[in-house]
Amino acid sequence: MIFLISIFSSKVLANPTVEQVTIDPAKPQPLSTITFNATILSNENISEVWLLVQECRADLCFVHSFNISMEKSINDTYQAQCALLQEEATQIKYHLQIACNKTWYITNTTFISLASETKKNTSQNPHDPVSTPGFEIILVVCAIALVFLKTRKRF
Repeated sequence: MIFLISIFSSKVLANPTVEQVTIDPAKPQPLSTITFNATILSNENISEVWLLVQECRADLCFVHSFNISMEKSINDTYQAQCALLQEEATQIKYHLQIACNKTWYITNTTFISLASETKKNTSQNPHDPVSTPGFEIILVVCAIALVFLKTRKRF
């Protein structure tokens, strides 16, 4: 009986606990590179940590996903980088797979919205490179063409 209790308690203590996962930049954009830092606590030796990342839109997730080995950086912190590939992605989802005592532990899936940098051409400054020319250029070209045609008919 004592033997069973000691095995059960060692299994409970051996489960790794993900204390915190941080990403840099905090608001990533599509096509950017993201650094993941995971702090994982465990009484036992963690042999491997893998990061699984998938890019998604609102209605679907892209087929290509990333399966990245995380390197131990400081104490209980593991780090990996991921370069996003899909310009249309609006969010990413990720989870960790942790190997500890010949057992794999999988964390819950986390979703992160991506920052979209959509610039609208609402600038009123005519020297702003973001602003687009309006109808005034078309009117000027038409006026020059009409003047040219009228002066040609006179000769």
